[in-house]
Amino acid sequence: MHRFGRLGALTAGVTLAVALAGVCAGPALAGPVAPQTLARPETSSPSPITSGYAAVPPSGSAMTFTHVQDAFTVPTVNCTSVPNGTAQMRAGLDGVNNATIERVGLSETCTGGAASYSTWYQMYPAAAVTEFSPKPGDALNYSITFAANAYTLSIKDLTSGENFTVTRLCAATCQNASAQVMAGTPAAGVPPANFTAVNYGAIIVTNSAGVSGGLSNAAWNTVMFTQTGSPNTVAGPLLTSGTPPQSAFQDTWNA
Repeated sequence: MHRFGRLGALTAGVTLAVALAGVCAGPALAGPVAPQTLARPETSSPSPITSGYAAVPPSGSAMTFTHVQDAFTVPTVNCTSVPNGTAQMRAGLDGVNNATIERVGLSETCTGGAASYSTWYQMYPAAAVTEFSPKPGDALNYSITFAANAYTLSIKDLTSGENFTVTRLCAATCQNASAQVMAGTPAAGVPPANFTAVNYGAIIVTNSAGVSGGLSNAAWNTVMFTQTGSPNTVAGPLLTSGTPPQSAFQDTWNA
């Protein structure tokens, strides 16, 4: 029997049940890496709230993940086409076959045609905690790391110098069952604000065995999420490059 999570139902024939939501923590360069290899996810799943990619354990494996990081430049939101809506750029651990997420994100919100930008972290199901407000064009680095039974969640703005790093414990709900990088909306029924496109790069994932790589790796499986509805967000091809391997992809707003 399929289970359903915060990302929505799986496509027919897919054996994973997916919920929503980044070898060691290291410096990441804002912007996409140079593409070399096109990765092909093993499975795909529709979602009412997100698009992007997740690293998940191979079927039958008890693998867990300990780190995910990525980098991107804050896109400018266009509040003319969607005067009231919110787009989010997120990365985190957990969210596959469970109802817990340890993540950081950026919200780009249009309210009555006025734009606002805010970074945050969240130990779901607890509410998100808002931090600083970056500007369009700023280079952001995301990092989420699990070590010594605690999560370190961080966003650094390489342009302004603003940043936050927090360390949080988690109840028994946290399982580190996936690592993902996504774009989308905060809830079903909320239209994504028109951010045009975001280029995710320098995406590195680490599992509990110390294996590091991009979202696509021989040590784990990859799921691609497609956001349903209109407007929506659409993840482009997943690309791999560099040593150690890193991932990059573009996520776009679609009317």
